[in-house]
Amino acid sequence: MESTSTMDVRELQAEIDRLKTENQKLKASNRRWMRIAGTAENTGLPNKIFFSTALLPQLMSKANTDGDFLGCIMIEPDGLVEINEKYGRRGADFIVKEVAEFLKGNIESDERLVHIDGATFVILLPQGDLQTVRRKGLTLRAKITNRTFDFEKNTISLTLSMGGVVRGPGSIGDQVNAKEVAETFLRRMSIMLDRAKNEGGNRVELDEDTDI
Repeated sequence: MESTSTMDVRELQAEIDRLKTENQKLKASNRRWMRIAGTAENTGLPNKIFFSTALLPQLMSKANTDGDFLGCIMIEPDGLVEINEKYGRRGADFIVKEVAEFLKGNIESDERLVHIDGATFVILLPQGDLQTVRRKGLTLRAKITNRTFDFEKNTISLTLSMGGVVRGPGSIGDQVNAKEVAETFLRRMSIMLDRAKNEGGNRVELDEDTDI
């Protein structure tokens, strides 16, 4: 016959296992709700869903009404794979959060910052024409190269690759499919971002076609 202490230990372990399972379920549920609410979990920034369904349509509608440009610039830190290999997942996650904080501190009051996914961010620039978007990218590139990030007594330097697109002024009251435009913005920014990375990174590439 098993002793009472042995049974107590087994019951305690079973309760611990049950609580771990419940905690994992709760974390998964919270992540789902944050995605639905439009917030990226690790940075607290608006996410891709919010960008596509709310933020971009709102700013695009205002740009159409005012006859203004609307610029977007997609941003990723260079060398994240190497950082992950050298410092592990915690190091890569740290850099993503630090880049988010850096970008938060370098946007104007009328600009909007979004965490699309992984290490990919987007800044929306109301009234942002090609020159404005390029200038924004170059400013961010210069600022981040003048600072370092400290992770567990290691100093990490970063550069950024960026891809920008601009939507030219639309007609007042112009009716557009917001979902299709959001997909076009993201696709064309991704192409420009890939071009920047393929050219060695630490650069800004712009799509010169403003007909979106």
